[in-house]
Amino acid sequence: MARAQGDRLQRSLLIHLLEHRGQQVRFEADQWTTEFGILRKFSGEEGLVVKQALRSLEMSRWIYRRVQYVIGYSEPKLVYSLTPSGHRKAIDVRREENGGVSSPRDLLPPTFGPDEAPPMSEGPPPPSTGA
Repeated sequence: MARAQGDRLQRSLLIHLLEHRGQQVRFEADQWTTEFGILRKFSGEEGLVVKQALRSLEMSRWIYRRVQYVIGYSEPKLVYSLTPSGHRKAIDVRREENGGVSSPRDLLPPTFGPDEAPPMSEGPPPPSTGA
């Protein structure tokens, strides 16, 4: 039973970090990606269990941690982010929970925020196939 609870929590953490990844490409991160913010979001869970789930995700190389400035704080804080493989895993988890439907925002690579789009290549438009 504890294993299933840990897997459920890890999946929830991946989705949480996917939803709050937008500010992390700028100089300041979102407060919900800090250890304190994550513990506050998952306050219904025991703090030690959440920390173990974060550590497990980090050991699986789905997330990583770094020290970064956070919006609303004067001192840098410990911030968690998805790795590229963690980003793909979080999208897969979200698809499973939504019955195979994904958000168009999920398709942006993790290096771009929600208000930023990847650079478009300067080339000719694709040929039309209309008859």
